[in-house]
Amino acid sequence: MRITTVMGVLIASVAAHPQGGSLLGLPLDISALLKSLGPAPANDPRFTNFHPAGSGDVRSPCPGLNALANHNFLPHNGKGNTIPILLKGLAEGLNMGADFTAAIGGAGLLASPNPLGGSFDLDDLNMHNFPIEHDASMSRQDAALGNDQPFYAPNWQQYISFFDGKEVTDVPTASHAKFARYNDSLTKNPDFTYGIREALFSYGENAIYLQSMADPVSGNAKVEYVKQLFEKEQLPYNLGWRPSAAPITLASLGVMVTELFANSPEPIPEGAQILADSYKDALVAVAGGSKILANLTQGISEALGL
Repeated sequence: MRITTVMGVLIASVAAHPQGGSLLGLPLDISALLKSLGPAPANDPRFTNFHPAGSGDVRSPCPGLNALANHNFLPHNGKGNTIPILLKGLAEGLNMGADFTAAIGGAGLLASPNPLGGSFDLDDLNMHNFPIEHDASMSRQDAALGNDQPFYAPNWQQYISFFDGKEVTDVPTASHAKFARYNDSLTKNPDFTYGIREALFSYGENAIYLQSMADPVSGNAKVEYVKQLFEKEQLPYNLGWRPSAAPITLASLGVMVTELFANSPEPIPEGAQILADSYKDALVAVAGGSKILANLTQGISEALGL
């Protein structure tokens, strides 16, 4: 009910701001901000300054966002994440492209108790089936079966076991491991919810870790890097990992989503298709559509063509 009410407020605001201006009225040089984005220098102390969440800190169902907070690329307490903070933090820590961050950030704002306030806390993302949490996660429990926020070892061990004997990941193995998680949730969860949106986000989270732990093309990440990211929510800098030299964008993620789907026996809803733009379209849709996303992101998404 709250999401429906918020959407109504945002739609009214879009009508009042037809040029996509900021809901907050904050001056922002979008061009300069976007040009400044990129991975932090290799000697940035945050890569080695790892501190897990402590008392009063909040975290999300996403190990990547949690790791960035644990390394202070995002606020360590997990609170007050604005679009500029996210753009800078995700780029510096993982070289995530601005288009991905704007879309996921807009969705995060919609999950906040006060979307018009311009920030959200990481635990706002714990809402079941909105904006990013979903059943059949690689490393989280289905909401109907328990707490969907913290790392859940049984699901993760089922997934990562497909890489036993391998030193690096690959798309076909990741796809089959993901299918195993789908089947397990389908069997155990009487409230299993899994439509085209959930499928896209599930394929997308696989693409995100494959690319952020390796590069935007191959998906060949060292398994030890992946394990540290998920099991400790720590960037594997100490193991030799460095952020990708090329940014990870909605386009690169979309291509890998289609590769993962092509290698999977998993069915999708009748009449649905998974194309290169499907992941981008799903993220924009969950953020309320292009006009609302433009207002939520202070015009940044519009500048990025979303």
